[in-house]
Amino acid sequence: MTLTTHVKIALCLFAISTTLLVPCLQAGEENECVTRYEHGQVNWSTGTVLATGKASPLEKGISESPDAILEKTKLDARRNLIEILNRIAFDQGSETSPPPGDTLMAGIEKLAMDATIAEQHFTSDRAMEVTLEAKMFGGFLQLVLPEKIGEIPPLKILPPGDDHPKPSDQKKYTGLIIDARGLGIQPVIYPVIVSEQGNEIYSARFISREYAVQGGVCQFACTPTLPLVTEKTGPNPLIIRGLRKGGKTNRLIVISKSDAETIEKTAERHGFMKECRVVIVLDR
Repeated sequence: MTLTTHVKIALCLFAISTTLLVPCLQAGEENECVTRYEHGQVNWSTGTVLATGKASPLEKGISESPDAILEKTKLDARRNLIEILNRIAFDQGSETSPPPGDTLMAGIEKLAMDATIAEQHFTSDRAMEVTLEAKMFGGFLQLVLPEKIGEIPPLKILPPGDDHPKPSDQKKYTGLIIDARGLGIQPVIYPVIVSEQGNEIYSARFISREYAVQGGVCQFACTPTLPLVTEKTGPNPLIIRGLRKGGKTNRLIVISKSDAETIEKTAERHGFMKECRVVIVLDR
C-alpha cells in the first residue's frame, strides 16, 4: 500500500471520527503550549509536531531484520503524523475550514516523508517504537495559511517636517503581547484579533506572508505569569488584555474598544504586525 493511499485513508478516518485525536492543551518546558494527542503532540510555541509509531515482529517464529521492523514502525508513525497534521490544518479557527485538496494532501504527505526520527527504542515486548518529528514552519504553513495573507510592501517613512509633529522620546513598541489567559482560547494556526465592534485588529491584511510562513502568525505561550519581554516581541512590547472569545467558532480573540484604539494609534504597529512579532499568552 502506497503512502498516498495511507493519506487518503487518514483523511477519511479524520472525516468520520476524531475520537482517537482528543486534544489536551498543556504547558511544556519553559512555558511552551503543547496540545497532546493519543499518538503525538503539537508544540505551538516551537512549531514542532511529534508522532509515535509502534510495530512488533511477525508471529509464528518468522524472523524479521531490525531494518524491516523499523520501516513498519516508521510507517505507523507517519500515519499518526498525517492524522495530526490533518487535524491542525483543518482546524485553524476560521469561520469555514478549507476543503481537502490534492495540493494540501501532497504537502502533508511530503512533510510526513521528510520527518526525522527524534527517538527510537525497543519495548519490553520486543516491539520497536519510533517518534517522528516535523516542523510546521515553512512549506506546511505555505500550504495551509489563507491565500489572503499576502506580501506587504515596505512602508516609506517620511521625515518629520514643519507640518508634522516631532517624534517623542517615548520608546517605540517592538511587538505585541495579548494576554488571553482565562478566556479558554485554544491555539490555532491562524489566530485573529478583533475589537468589540468586530473590526479586525490583527489578521491577514496586516501580516506579511513571508514572516508568517517562516515563524508562524504568532507565538503561543502558556504561563501563569505574564511575560514582559520575549525574543519574539523584543524589549518593549505593547501588552493588551483579551476581553473574551468570539465568532461562530469561538476562536476569535476580542479586545476592548479602548485597547483597540491604543493599538491603532501606535504608528509602529505596521512594522511589528507585518513581521508577526506577536505573542498570545494562554492558560497553563
